[in-house]
Amino acid sequence: MKVTGVAFAALVLAATSLYAESSPQPLQCITTQDQVSALRPGSTVVMTCAKCKTVQVAKVDQKQGILGWFQPKTEHLCPGCGGKIKVTQVAGKGTTRASYVHTCSKCGSESAFCCGGTGMKM
Repeated sequence: MKVTGVAFAALVLAATSLYAESSPQPLQCITTQDQVSALRPGSTVVMTCAKCKTVQVAKVDQKQGILGWFQPKTEHLCPGCGGKIKVTQVAGKGTTRASYVHTCSKCGSESAFCCGGTGMKM
């Protein structure tokens, strides 16, 4: 997945403003079901649309409500441009596992992505 300079800056800004501990864990891109399943209650997940420079932040709760961000064929409103961020699952080849791709209907296929981490507050 290609991460643009704007997206990287948005993630750095989100990460530095959300850290709660003195030694926080870095954000990791979430692209596979294994990574989604590994999210624990209290983890923070960030959905970013790099082109329109928006960052949505959500906390994983006991009911795992954040999993909606990773359900194939679901759509989520992009607050920056009004487009819809659609989730698709791309089949893996060989030993590569299937991965999630977030695509903004107005900004394009490489602008939206999700990351997560622990040790951050909202």
